[in-house]
Amino acid sequence: MADDGGVSELTDGDQQIVRVTAPDLQQARRVRARIRAGSGDVAVILDITVAVAADFRSAQQVSGPADSRTVHYAGTVAGLAGLISDIASAEVADGVTLIPASPRQDVGTVGRDVLGRLAARDQPRAS
Repeated sequence: MADDGGVSELTDGDQQIVRVTAPDLQQARRVRARIRAGSGDVAVILDITVAVAADFRSAQQVSGPADSRTVHYAGTVAGLAGLISDIASAEVADGVTLIPASPRQDVGTVGRDVLGRLAARDQPRAS
């Protein structure tokens, strides 16, 4: 884990990292495909502006002015974990950078909570 300029990098491996912004997931997927076509051994990391709270309505209140250049998410930790999982499985990006929608948003705590949920999803379940 590296921390530089307020960005915590949680990566696994030695791949070169390319950080990208896109207005939506479809555009992000096209950008990733272009980058990976030129250099296959690169991790494409998508910026996502996040407003996370206990419920959607509260998350909207945390959110600041929208930036049309980045993907936005407003909702719960569980919903954000689902979005990130979907981004990976649909090959939209290899990872994400969480950008706070407001200075009041603690993305460090949000990131740790999301990582916990993603790790729990990967655990085998008894049936």
